[in-house]
Amino acid sequence: MKHFLILFLLSIATISQAQLSHYNSDAYWSNFDFQSSQLQPAHSDTCLVFVTNRHVQPDSLRFVDEFVDTCALKYLLLEKQEGKWKVYQGASLEEVMALLPAKKDLVVYAEGMGKIFTSNVERALLMSTQYQVNVIMFDYASINTTYRPSRNFRFARENAALSAAQYFALLKQLQQARQQHAPWLTGNKLSAFFHSMGNIILEQMMLHEPVSELNSFPFIDNVVINAACVPQKHHARWVEQINFANKVYIHYNRKDFQLKGAHFLTMKKQLGEKIRKPRATNAMYVNFHDLVKWKHTYFLNMPDSSFIMPAQVAGYFSSLLKGNDAVLGKPNNSMLSQQSSHNKRL
Repeated sequence: MKHFLILFLLSIATISQAQLSHYNSDAYWSNFDFQSSQLQPAHSDTCLVFVTNRHVQPDSLRFVDEFVDTCALKYLLLEKQEGKWKVYQGASLEEVMALLPAKKDLVVYAEGMGKIFTSNVERALLMSTQYQVNVIMFDYASINTTYRPSRNFRFARENAALSAAQYFALLKQLQQARQQHAPWLTGNKLSAFFHSMGNIILEQMMLHEPVSELNSFPFIDNVVINAACVPQKHHARWVEQINFANKVYIHYNRKDFQLKGAHFLTMKKQLGEKIRKPRATNAMYVNFHDLVKWKHTYFLNMPDSSFIMPAQVAGYFSSLLKGNDAVLGKPNNSMLSQQSSHNKRL
């Protein structure tokens, strides 16, 4: 098993490097045009909001780099027209959100390892179009194209942890927007979705930031802890402190090969891999194995991938990401294990 995992991780690294070469090519970056003009209302229905802690270099082809800037968040409005992206920088979250062309339910999305800015744009666009939601992508540097895979594993984990304080600041802004009945949020649901190493941001925020400031009322509908690349042990301690959301969902898959690789590299069972007691009493645990087998990214239909989400999975995420209650069914329509720790024994 050890040798098989090593071979698997090497193959994943090779595939990831090929994908990065595509997303980081001059040709791909030429589809993005950083605008020097002031923000203006979007003319296209295809828009994204990015809140990023990368350094922004407006005069460069690659105008956002591959390192984190822990001193400041930047607020970007991306508008797609005729296959090209116009990228505007605003002074605040309020400013860019007010210019989105359509009011929809909102998802704050944090990805895992291996994403440069352009590949995060693709992920955010896929979530937006497949689930008909507005996406606020929390964009941090989770890979450096000049580093070896082993160094990038550490680089991504460290940067996710470093980003926790800035994610906390973003949530404070969303809390304030809910309190003040901001027009772009009023009447819409709000969810927070963390995938893979993106969950390090949530974990570290809960452990080290003054989250009591967020817990005065539940301004988020669903917190989704998806395929979490964080230690499973003692997770209940920090998950049970999430009182700023109406519901918390934890997704796991014991056959998730990428999390098995992370388990091997860290020598720790991962939360998105297999659940042990004690469970968090405020969380719903959802087992995806019967429907997705060994997959790690099973919440999107990715281009050029042979994996297509089963109807049950697509329907589940569609409800969940719109801030509603969600239940996942097996192919035979019986229900998968999905309940809190206090009403079912592992």
